[in-house]
Amino acid sequence: MNDELDLGDAAEYILGERPTIHPDDVWAVLNELGAPPPKDELALVLLASTHPDLHAATIGAILGEWRAYASLAAEPDWDDD
Repeated sequence: MNDELDLGDAAEYILGERPTIHPDDVWAVLNELGAPPPKDELALVLLASTHPDLHAATIGAILGEWRAYASLAAEPDWDDD
């Protein structure tokens, strides 16, 4: 697997898990950060300054689902054997 996550696949996963989050919000977070951050604090500060219209709870939900996607993407595929 490539170490770099596909943002399109990540967005699709996040929106599938959290359909009430607006796609523009998901893309704002993904494009701004480029990869899931190890901790939310700095990401929240950055996104608050660059996208003040995003709520912290929405950002947190996106980051949580993005990390879940990254974790799943890192697992070996069961059908690759």
